[in-house]
Order: sequence, then structure tokens, then C-alpha cells
Amino acid sequence: MAYVNRAGGAPDRTPKSSGDGDNVVRFRRSESGLSGVPSPIDLAQLIEGEIIPRLLAAHQNGRSEVIPMNLGVVVPAELESFAHQTMTLDLSALVDQVEMLVRRGVSVEGIYFELLSPAAKLLGEWWEQDICTFADVTVGLCRLQQLVYEYADRVHVEGGGGDGRTALFALTPGDQHSLGLIMVVEYFRQAGWRTICMPDATAQDLEDVVQTERFDLIGFSMANERWLEPLTPLISRLRAVSRNASVRVMVGGRAFAENPDRVAMVGADQTAGDAREAVLAAARLFAPQHSAA
Repeated sequence: MAYVNRAGGAPDRTPKSSGDGDNVVRFRRSESGLSGVPSPIDLAQLIEGEIIPRLLAAHQNGRSEVIPMNLGVVVPAELESFAHQTMTLDLSALVDQVEMLVRRGVSVEGIYFELLSPAAKLLGEWWEQDICTFADVTVGLCRLQQLVYEYADRVHVEGGGGDGRTALFALTPGDQHSLGLIMVVEYFRQAGWRTICMPDATAQDLEDVVQTERFDLIGFSMANERWLEPLTPLISRLRAVSRNASVRVMVGGRAFAENPDRVAMVGADQTAGDAREAVLAAARLFAPQHSAA
């Protein structure tokens, strides 16, 4: 609450405290008598010196972290800090951290693609650089997967086009980076797909399941290009034994983001950069069938 003192003289910018606990900032009318409103310089000093610090202090609710002014995004320092915390904090503490970001204006999609997914990549880089142990990374990735599930029902997906179709998702046999795959599964589920996820499946496991159940789509995630060679015959074999002769195959992950030509090399139909793009790409794959119907 602020008011103008009708007495003459220079502005008094000293904050006063009212009886109800509000901050009262007093301004006196300028000697020119032109206005009882503080000058732009006065306002700037007030905003920078009093209002912003108090808003930040109230928003932090006692936390020591500095909240950045670009409130709707996750800044690099926050991302790095959060990645470290996944290895040391329990799930409830991490949820508190995420909820603070959500209240600050970061969307759930922003949480997924500006925080959780990049944090997983950081953990992988730190492990490769011997900055942290395999056990630490495993704990961190488990926490990140739990957070994906925690916020899955808040995901808003447009244009999913699942219509009850069934999709099978797996890591390329041998690969171990499953967080991206889990995000894809959750986005497809929200888009109306019936999803089955088999991150630990062997090639034989996948052959068995596609012979047992009909799938419209098979999706593979691959982070490490070392698994490219065995993926090509696996996709060919799955197409051959699938109960659906027209099954479509999508691939994604770092190996294909680095070189999209690998999509055709392994015999897949489509790729996508992230879970959001994957849902839209799948909708395009099945769009001709909608038109024909």
C-alpha cells in the first residue's frame, strides 16, 4: 500500500510499517506542485530496492536459492543444481523443487523437456567424465523416472490421434538409457494410445510379444550408436513375424538425432526429436488410414 503525503518537500522513500503489516512507502508532493505521483527515478529505485527483493523473499518461502527473473524457464544453474540433487535428495524433496518451478510459471512440458530430460543427460555426461559413480547416476535416474510418473497426468497433448491404437515401446536391446523412452510412453498414453513398455526386453522377448499381440506401432529408443547394427535385422524380423503386416516402426534418441539418415538405414518409418514430436509424427503416419476410412 502506498500514499502521497500532501505536505510539501522532497520525496521521503523510507519504508514505513503500517499496523496491518503492509509496507507503506511515503512520497511528498514535489516542490513544483505538478503531481503527487513519484518521479520515474523514484519508482525505479522503489521497485529495485524494495518491491523486487520482498517479492523474491516471499516467493522463496525461506529458501536460500535466488529465483531468476525469467520465471517461466529453467536456467542452466538451476538445471545443474537439480541434477546434483537427484542423487542426494528423496522424491518428496525433489517434488517440492519441481512444484516451486511450476508455481513460478514453468509448464509441465517445460519440466519434462527443460529439466528432467536435460538432467538425465547431465548425469550421463558426469558419469562418462568420472564426476560421479554409476551408483549415484542410477539413483538420480530412478528419481527422474519417478518424477516423470508423478507429473504424467498433468501433461496436455494436442493432436495425438491415438484412437485406442496399441504401441509397443522398447530400448534397443543392449541400450540402458530409458528415461526418454518413459517420457514417450507417457505422452502416447495421454494422446489416447494403449501403450506397452518393455525397456529390458531382449530381441527374442520382442519377437514373442509381437507374435502374441497385435500392435499398430513399434517404437525404439537408442542413445548409443553402437547398437545400430543389431537393430536393423531386429526391425526386419519384427515386421516379418508381427500379427499386423502393416505395423509401423519409429525410432528416436540421441543416435538418430545426431544422424537422421540412420532412420532409413535401420528400416524404420519415422523418427522424432522428443516425446511431443513423436506423438505428432505417429499421428501423421496413420493419417492416410483416417482419410481412407
